[in-house]
Amino acid sequence: MIKEKVKTGTPGIDNMLEGGLIPGRPYIVSGTAGTGKTAVAMRFLIEGVTAGEQVLYVAIDEPPNEVKANMESFGWDISAVHVFDATSDILSYDKTPVRDVSTERKVTTFKMLPAAIRRTSEKGPADISVNTIQEILKQEMKVTKYSRIVVDSVTSLRRFYIRTSEEYLALQSFFRLLSDLGTTTILTVQLPEQIRTAPESQMARGELRLHKWFDPKGLVRAINIEKFRGSCHDHSVRPLKLSDEGITVKVAAPKKRGESKKPCPEDEEPTTEAPTEPTGEAKQAEAPGTPAPPQPESGPPQEMPPPPPPEDGDGGESSG
Repeated sequence: MIKEKVKTGTPGIDNMLEGGLIPGRPYIVSGTAGTGKTAVAMRFLIEGVTAGEQVLYVAIDEPPNEVKANMESFGWDISAVHVFDATSDILSYDKTPVRDVSTERKVTTFKMLPAAIRRTSEKGPADISVNTIQEILKQEMKVTKYSRIVVDSVTSLRRFYIRTSEEYLALQSFFRLLSDLGTTTILTVQLPEQIRTAPESQMARGELRLHKWFDPKGLVRAINIEKFRGSCHDHSVRPLKLSDEGITVKVAAPKKRGESKKPCPEDEEPTTEAPTEPTGEAKQAEAPGTPAPPQPESGPPQEMPPPPPPEDGDGGESSG
């Protein structure tokens, strides 16, 4: 049994996870653009700083300066969070030797981050790949024992920085490294509007999936735990709200004292009873012309058939 879990910094999510994440494992926070992935991931790091831990944010989609400004709009202090700028440089088409990004950039904290966005070196763009990011993480762990890491986002890492035909093998190697490092890691994954299963979902030990849709009152956000290996968890879709005060998740009311706890689905015994014939009343209810039960007017869109693979040149995630 897991005695102590890693809190995400959002009480409602911790409630859904039966206390938090299992330490030392990689997880993903997935969702379409604008569902709040970066905010959920950053709250996870802030929780670590509050507990006196060393934490690291790997910025791939947005320059760290923009991330800092976005988080300050929530009133969050992320100055003690370590950050590595892995955003791409302006491409140069001159025939110059490729330079590894690890020789050009260093990990710093958001507090020490310069006010201006990093400019492309006059020597030309530095080379970034999944291999260089892996090496940077391994070298950093020798200096600072990070207990929490966020990679934002692995979607862009997969699309732009994995320069090999063995894409899934490279991803598997990256997830294995995160496990070997012994850190609790959150990787954000941007899903297409027509949702299909991302390969990262199969490799992560758990997935927090964010949703958004429109109802007559406007934009609605929600969260569910798609999977969480090794622990019970809430299987419901819960409302999630992003505001100036941060993130709030509406959870179920606590159980009354003495009320028995519902067993985990994996603990329940599978049924082996044969199907029975419907009774006369049931047959009458199934007769043609019987109206179907009313469906809710709004809710998360149903899962759609997978779209064709993205064409060359598709961009990555631009916002959390």
